[in-house]
Amino acid sequence: MKKLSGSVALIFIVVLIDLIGFGIIIPILPRYSETHFGANEIQIGILIASFSFFQFIFSPILGKLSDRIGRKPVITFSLLLSAISYVVFAFAPNYSIALLSRCISGIGGGSISAAQAYIADVTEKSERTKGMGLIGTAFGLGFVLGPFIGGMLSTFGYIVPNLSAAGFSFIALILTRLFLVESLKTKTEFKISFEDLSSSIRSSRFKKAFSNIYTGNFLLIFFIITFSIANTYGVIPIFAYRYLHMTDREIGYIYAVIGIVGVIFQGYLIGKLTKRFSEKNLLLTGIVLMSTGLALIPFAIEIILLMWMFIILISIGLALINPTILSLISKLTAPDEQGEVLGVNQSMGALGRVIGPIWGGFAFNTFGYSYPFWTASFFTLIALYFGLKNFERMRKNKVEI
Repeated sequence: MKKLSGSVALIFIVVLIDLIGFGIIIPILPRYSETHFGANEIQIGILIASFSFFQFIFSPILGKLSDRIGRKPVITFSLLLSAISYVVFAFAPNYSIALLSRCISGIGGGSISAAQAYIADVTEKSERTKGMGLIGTAFGLGFVLGPFIGGMLSTFGYIVPNLSAAGFSFIALILTRLFLVESLKTKTEFKISFEDLSSSIRSSRFKKAFSNIYTGNFLLIFFIITFSIANTYGVIPIFAYRYLHMTDREIGYIYAVIGIVGVIFQGYLIGKLTKRFSEKNLLLTGIVLMSTGLALIPFAIEIILLMWMFIILISIGLALINPTILSLISKLTAPDEQGEVLGVNQSMGALGRVIGPIWGGFAFNTFGYSYPFWTASFFTLIALYFGLKNFERMRKNKVEI
């Protein structure tokens, strides 16, 4: 990894800048949708889920495409789509156009699988968890700076943060185009047909990724974890400003705290923790912490300090889970299938982010503010069960990672 540290640093910077743009939208989207389009909780959930649905469809396509033509052109194209989508969202005259812009943004969001494959290309297996932790760190910093910037800029109106998000994605595009060195050593001829695209959308590539029972179980765990946290995407801001009377700026601070914890753990502590503890213990501990925090959030009503405590608990759990599970999946995957399998993993996460916000908005609207969080906690415990069973199966069959 030392030899290619410059390439690793650059892909980290590119992903970070793009995710800052993505993060800018997060704290303002629910209230922006309410005030400009009259959207209710369910419609807000759909608006959030549309991004993830198109990311779900296109992540394996872009991941496989990056295995064929290289990581750099796929990342460049995706960043262009992201920049366009933020401009459209900024000037959307109605809910339908806003929904369209989120769909375009979701296609662009499929680039993360190519970025993860880039990291896999340039790291040794012994450094894989640390390398994947850099992507997690980029997410963490994006959630620190993006929502903070979005909350601050919201005081100037909602168009300003949206255009700023577009600007960040465009800067990332320029850096990629000018400076990123292609990591894929062997490319195949680019011949892609409608059949190629439709097969990506169909189940064949998912069946291939799930054909390894151990990889398949980690993919399933990643889906459950993502679904659980996605329950809260649209409802945390609503819960915060309705019941804790927080402003857009203060809601941005919530996501900033999540990001800070992610940066500390994934950017600094994860390398030290993997030397001292097994990946099994890190993953299972993260799941327990996340489930506990989610279950307790409804009890923070009108007590902001409790809200912060539970958010930090969830954040630590996520910071342990994400790089560890990505590393486990990568180690169980053949080198020439990294992009495809990580793309499927990204799609599983995107599917969780499709179902989660819709359920979260429906549960909030229909049953009350507690139910999205309690549902999330319950399913996280199911992920814990699958994790325990999978590690036990690996131990019995002496599977080395």
